[in-house]
Amino acid sequence: MKGIFISHCTKNKELVEQVLELLQLGMGIENRKIFCTQINGTLPTGQDFVENIRREVQERKMVIAIITPEYLKSMFCMMELGAAWAVADYLCPILVGGVKYEDLRKTPLSNIQMRKINTKEDWYAIYDELLRQHIISTNTVQFNKKLDAFMKYVVSCQNKSNLLISPDADGYYDIEIEKERKVPPFYKCYLIKGKLDIEEAREQIDEERHWIFYNQGVYDDLRPGDKVRLKVCKTERKHFPDVGWARNIYPDEMHAIK
Repeated sequence: MKGIFISHCTKNKELVEQVLELLQLGMGIENRKIFCTQINGTLPTGQDFVENIRREVQERKMVIAIITPEYLKSMFCMMELGAAWAVADYLCPILVGGVKYEDLRKTPLSNIQMRKINTKEDWYAIYDELLRQHIISTNTVQFNKKLDAFMKYVVSCQNKSNLLISPDADGYYDIEIEKERKVPPFYKCYLIKGKLDIEEAREQIDEERHWIFYNQGVYDDLRPGDKVRLKVCKTERKHFPDVGWARNIYPDEMHAIK
């Protein structure tokens, strides 16, 4: 039995889960027909996971590659993509998060039809191809319903990551907290929705996310959804294994917006 192999970067866990939901609930594809390391039990305990992945790429009828900026930076993902290009019956690269066709111009995928995650017409094309490959059967009502929900999720993610926040006349930024990051004791670190419009960040802003960072106790602890007003003391660009490129924002002053 052949099905689908989902090639993805582990840093894009939430996005991959949403794609899986669209495939499973929107297109009616059974778990057993999908190989994706995000699905529990996909990689058996005690076995060589690299060999398992290599075999699954070869055996599946279709490979869907979710190509994000993080994917392109992962050597393992690029090796997996190369293997899929060599052996897959049907390879479907889906571009995400600002990745453009020209970013893959110097790869074996340069002449392959690619799809964009935020384009409905591309998802209809993927749906039609799955029908031709006999991986799914027709269920357009359910697919359209789930696709609408999926597109709202994609748009919300784009709005969060692309929002550029400018300072007011006094140099204050009004921001909203998206989530807290686990850091060593005595520190606090929070991801903000959007990015601050800061001169030193403009050249690299597409590939980084902005995090407020300060010593615990200097300012109040925050929670997702909290809105704060701050002035920036300085910023620092760093790369972390768990979040990729990040810009630490060190507040000069900060207080809650009621």
